[in-house]
Amino acid sequence: MKFSPNLGDGLLSECLEQALIDNGADTDTWSVDLAARTAYGDGAQARALQMRVLGSFPDPVRKLAVRAPLAIQGRRSWMPHYLQSLDGAQCAIIGGGNLIADLDLNFPTKLSLALTAAAWCKLPVFIYGCGVSSHWSRQGRSLLRNAVRRGNIRRVWVRDERSRRIWNDLIGRDTALEADTVRDPGLLASQRYDIRPNPFARSEPVIGLNLTSPLAVRYHAGNAPGEAALTQWYIALARSLLDRGYRLSVFSNGSPEDREFTRSLHLPLMRLDKLGHISFPVVDTPAELTRLIASCAGIVAFRMHAIIAAFSCGVPFLALSWDPKLESFVHSVNRADWLCAPVLTSSTEAGDQLARAIAQGIAPGERAKVADQTRQGVALLMDEISRAIG
Repeated sequence: MKFSPNLGDGLLSECLEQALIDNGADTDTWSVDLAARTAYGDGAQARALQMRVLGSFPDPVRKLAVRAPLAIQGRRSWMPHYLQSLDGAQCAIIGGGNLIADLDLNFPTKLSLALTAAAWCKLPVFIYGCGVSSHWSRQGRSLLRNAVRRGNIRRVWVRDERSRRIWNDLIGRDTALEADTVRDPGLLASQRYDIRPNPFARSEPVIGLNLTSPLAVRYHAGNAPGEAALTQWYIALARSLLDRGYRLSVFSNGSPEDREFTRSLHLPLMRLDKLGHISFPVVDTPAELTRLIASCAGIVAFRMHAIIAAFSCGVPFLALSWDPKLESFVHSVNRADWLCAPVLTSSTEAGDQLARAIAQGIAPGERAKVADQTRQGVALLMDEISRAIG
């Protein structure tokens, strides 16, 4: 999903591409967007409305409602795009993101088509650094099983222990493709975008408030806070941070629903801003997103790859709990005390928690160790690719 409007997907794709090249892959190594996008900012204008409508349906109705559109998109757009984009490749990697998930049959359909296309092109396939979610529908499970049983997947690595257990229960043990774990490629963001330490992060402390639409939180999470409650909590947190003397940089990862929500908070947040201490930057590429995060003294975010980029750049964070994948990452870098339950945690307490995180910081040696583990995973992938293609 390299060109997803959520720039976190592009961030991990660009990091994985560069890491593969650094480990011996051809310099023309390229990514194939599963939604057939070809540039950042393509499409998705109706995404927020689609999510709102689908989110209002009970699960059985949602799954019925999406079947025909998915089938049409698969035939008209996705499969032709995959076949054309794989021309000239020697192998295919399904890499990064929470792709092994059954949300309205979206990814099961795309993965099934992508694996079919790779099989038609006689390409070995590797699954690398993906997240895996539970709660699969019968049809989603069937699509995945049929695709995996084509036999062209050589090895599977997922990005956390929870994903490994789910993959193995879902399909790994039945197909002799049990998964191993690797670090998320996005942890190489500071190297990929040549980030240098920011000397002003502490002397002129700016907190990045990375907003996610309550609509997106509710669509993806079962126990999400209500829209009004989360909106008011964001505003109260902003007030608390301003009262502490911080400046605020308020932005999103780029998804249309997140951008729309961020715009809706401009006016109420500006009412708090008597000294011109709030800015609203807009980012359009993964590099811009990473550099903005790196310029902050700390960030507050729901989006996992905003948090991953922050860790990579040595920026302390307050990770807003909403999804097990985010919690898994935070635990994997020994920062469980940097997790925060929004709404349930008062804005004052959340501000205190962020201040403690900033005081603790992320040691350069700690970041270097995690980056080295990430590179080792990609090196292992390249070794397997070399064996597969001879």
